[in-house]
Amino acid sequence: MKHGTVVQRHTRDCPRESDGSFAPHRCKGTWRYILEYGRDSNGSRLQTSQGGFPTKGAAQTALQETVRTLMADVNVTSVTVGDYLQAWLTGKHALKPKTMALYEDLTKHYLVPNLGHIRLLELRAHHLDRMYSAITLGRRGRPLSPSTIRRVHAVLRSALNTAVKRRLIPYNPANHIELAPENPKRPKPWTAAQCRTFIERIADDRLANLYHVLLVTGMRRGEAIGLRWEDVDLDGQCLFVVQQITEVRGHSVVGTPKTKRGTRLVPIDAGTVAMLCRHREAQGIERVAWGPAWNEAGLVFTREDGRPLRPEYATRHFQALSQNLGLPVIRLHDLRHTSASLALAAGVELKVVSDRLGHSQISTTADLYTHVSRGLGRAAAEQIAGVLRTPNRAVPTASLPRTPEDSPQRGDEAGVHP
Repeated sequence: MKHGTVVQRHTRDCPRESDGSFAPHRCKGTWRYILEYGRDSNGSRLQTSQGGFPTKGAAQTALQETVRTLMADVNVTSVTVGDYLQAWLTGKHALKPKTMALYEDLTKHYLVPNLGHIRLLELRAHHLDRMYSAITLGRRGRPLSPSTIRRVHAVLRSALNTAVKRRLIPYNPANHIELAPENPKRPKPWTAAQCRTFIERIADDRLANLYHVLLVTGMRRGEAIGLRWEDVDLDGQCLFVVQQITEVRGHSVVGTPKTKRGTRLVPIDAGTVAMLCRHREAQGIERVAWGPAWNEAGLVFTREDGRPLRPEYATRHFQALSQNLGLPVIRLHDLRHTSASLALAAGVELKVVSDRLGHSQISTTADLYTHVSRGLGRAAAEQIAGVLRTPNRAVPTASLPRTPEDSPQRGDEAGVHP
């Protein structure tokens, strides 16, 4: 049973009786509604309210809309966290497929088993604390790392924020949870010498040109695999990143870049342009050889029959090549970090590197490559100090610290010597 009331808020100027109560008058205060929709497990009233309405009718209309929201489809007093999370996921139409799959997995494996049976209105912070303790210790499944727990928490907090906005719950119990700090993995970029060795030794490999593009542009794996010939301007020496191919539960999915800034123009060097020209010619020979069996996807990097590459295959093949060459086996994504690190070490401005990578903010680039920034900072310190040094001249005597022997003796102040 839901009970709602509409009340008017008096102002300081409202007249009062001698006992302090408000006297009968025509009040100009704003109106607010108060909605009670049950009690929690401790017997405390569950209420929500909103004020600032200019008239009583406006407050009543808002109250009726809130009641309709609470009663839509389900009775909010009996809906469980599991029911709500399922409904919430169904309405997440703006998520990218890979992100949606991650949300579904985290909800299915961690949130529902630990919190699904609790009524949404009764969910409290201590329920969340118990869940995080359980999944950290591995009581239900394998133990989770701090970074994975933070992903679980982010999904739950987002879902509960939506519940607050829809007035299903009065506040978000996930807002004040303390989680263990995560230990972010530092990127492991290759050195310039290792990159040269790799490029030279795999020149005859079918995917050599893909790895070359990843190194010189810093594109994400899915962006390079999803690159189309119509997005390549060889005359203008640039690439247009407008889509990516990701892998979701074993299936390739075409979508937009990871962020809004991910849609970008990436200039390329003359050597890369020449390489892409040769690559297009080789692909044309394959197209003729396959004849009607060729799959025309319009992509730059494909399988032998024109079908799109699987992102996971590109990674496994890259790591196998690295191991065979005796190079450090890194993630394919670390070629992106390698490209950025080499650019910064070469003196390319941070803003330019950030734009090439498609980071949403320049601070993201700065945070990721602090190890390069420290080295550049030391080099800058030496350069600044070098400006202050006078070439081929000794340091002026006046700048040297005095020793006791240099101190003037009594009677020497006027330059009079014995």
